[in-house]
Amino acid sequence: MNRKLLVGALVSICALSVQAKVTVLEDASGNNPRFDEYYTVSAQSSSDHSQSYNLDPINAVQEIFEASVIPGEIKAAVISLLSFDHHNEDYGNVAQPYNRKSHFGGWIYPSHDNSCFNTRGLVLERDSKVPVTMNSNGCSVIRGEWAEPYTGRTVTEASEIQIDHFVPLKNAYVSGAHKWNFSKRCLYANFMGNDFQLLSTDGPENMRKSDNTPERYMPPNRAYACQYLQQWLKVKLIWDLGLTPPEKQVVENLIQQNNCQLSQFRYSVAELQQQKRFISDNAGLCH
Repeated sequence: MNRKLLVGALVSICALSVQAKVTVLEDASGNNPRFDEYYTVSAQSSSDHSQSYNLDPINAVQEIFEASVIPGEIKAAVISLLSFDHHNEDYGNVAQPYNRKSHFGGWIYPSHDNSCFNTRGLVLERDSKVPVTMNSNGCSVIRGEWAEPYTGRTVTEASEIQIDHFVPLKNAYVSGAHKWNFSKRCLYANFMGNDFQLLSTDGPENMRKSDNTPERYMPPNRAYACQYLQQWLKVKLIWDLGLTPPEKQVVENLIQQNNCQLSQFRYSVAELQQQKRFISDNAGLCH
């Protein structure tokens, strides 16, 4: 098959996949949309030069023909954050309505930490560009310097900062966390295994984000858009959380609209394994 025919075939396949029918259900209250299918980011690894080609098949085929592969070169095992597994199962069909306190608890004071900070204090300290200033008892952060990612401004007063659960707790709950026990959900809500699941963000902007997916919220700082989408998919992968069909489609569309480089949407197998180990090693953190 020549190049033009191959490109045309790939474009046709992608066009057909976008037209797939999605069945949307609702619970009795109408407040929790449900689907009879969902997606997860595939944890299947590939070679560094192998990428998901569903976003731009023409450019993808060009990459295939122009790629220079050194014989015998061993590439690092990576996961494409743009490769998804499809599940013909209910999404959002939770046994109990979401309740933050009962399902995830609040901030904790990690027993292995030598300070008297709770999780909020630890994130504020971690994210500050300068040493933080604390209150008189040394247990609360009052000042620092935070490069706030959603607005792009610099914040110096801790009172203006909220700690954002990057994939919001409610979304995590309906997309898979309702199947976990309380200890795992509490660990998710207090997770310090990376620097992107909990973020120091502008308070009002975090309130605007609320529990929305990228379908309804993207930060006004457009320079952060590609990183925002990348981190959304990373959290979903690390915790095996689902994406609804519209959510997946919007994420793919936004990647195109923001001219994101596909190379940004790679995650090494080693990094994923490290995250899984952290979850396992800290399984009892909230006991």
